[in-house]
Amino acid sequence: MASFYDAGGWAACGRERRVARARSDKSLARFERIALVLPGGGALGAYQAGGYAALEACGARPNWLAGTAVGAVNAAIIAGNLPHERTFRLRQFWHELSRAVAGRHGAAMPQRLRHWLGRCVPAPREASAPAAAAEAPLLPPGEFEALLRGAVDFDRINSGAVRLVLGAVNLATGAETYFDNDRHVLGPEHVLASTALAGMPPIVIDGQRYGGSAVSVTALDEARPADTLCFVIDGYDPVPGGKGGVSRSAREIAALRRNHDLRRMIALMGEGLPAALRRDSEIRKCLAEASDATMTILHLVHEGNADNLAAKMTDFSASAIQRRWRAGETDVATSLAHPLWLAPPPRRLGVVVHELRGGVAAPPR
Repeated sequence: MASFYDAGGWAACGRERRVARARSDKSLARFERIALVLPGGGALGAYQAGGYAALEACGARPNWLAGTAVGAVNAAIIAGNLPHERTFRLRQFWHELSRAVAGRHGAAMPQRLRHWLGRCVPAPREASAPAAAAEAPLLPPGEFEALLRGAVDFDRINSGAVRLVLGAVNLATGAETYFDNDRHVLGPEHVLASTALAGMPPIVIDGQRYGGSAVSVTALDEARPADTLCFVIDGYDPVPGGKGGVSRSAREIAALRRNHDLRRMIALMGEGLPAALRRDSEIRKCLAEASDATMTILHLVHEGNADNLAAKMTDFSASAIQRRWRAGETDVATSLAHPLWLAPPPRRLGVVVHELRGGVAAPPR
């Protein structure tokens, strides 16, 4: 049976990748920062891995990564390997994870992982977290950590070649915490603190207990201003409004956009001020908040429908992972190939957002 681990799985996206490379090379060159934000989603995280494979094939290598839950695992694998080894390590990890989970849980897997599901997607504090500890874990903690260590070189992560931010929740305070290789020495415990496997005790780091997961697109606000292309790749994100629920990614993107648009407008106003006014101390303080940097956000969503979500998030079968991997490849290639999506935002805007849900593009905003 064909596996997502086989090279043949790439054939369906070959044409899109060639088109993407031909159209996007010049535009990609204008971005100083390529960011990749990877939220949770359990087995839907294979979509993120396939998306990264398409980025690598197109020569778009992220230099700033943020992840939570399964996204933290994918982000750590990307940051913890040489560029030419990353796709291989992602394939290998997902292949081994699929095989290990199937061997341990078999057909009973969806029921046994019920409590783990809610912890894969960033959400408010999880009141049922203590009950989750009584459930069978996805994998024994030691086995999962062994898979992680086999796929990630933490010395490479801590070299700082790629910025890596991992989100977790402090169980004592309920505060969202970010482990950043610019400020911390990261190890497997930081990835596990974000991943929050069911049945696994809280992870203790510096005397604090962590469990659950949180990551924010707005973490980019802490980075120095730079022209940025940001991919937010969601295995699952509800369609905003109506019956779709509330999209956390959409809220965070909107907050980021407000901040950057304001900084951009301050810069434009400053350009029109006479030199004498720009020397005023109060005006100088205001202009210090200005930025000429722009950001293009490509928000890619595999699943927006909550129907049968539990089954989808626990389906680690090789066929399901292969299908999601290919969907991620196709969606990223489609985004990079779009003739307008990588163009600079209008002069008055700091951020422009493009969205692709289930392979269908929405109007830019």
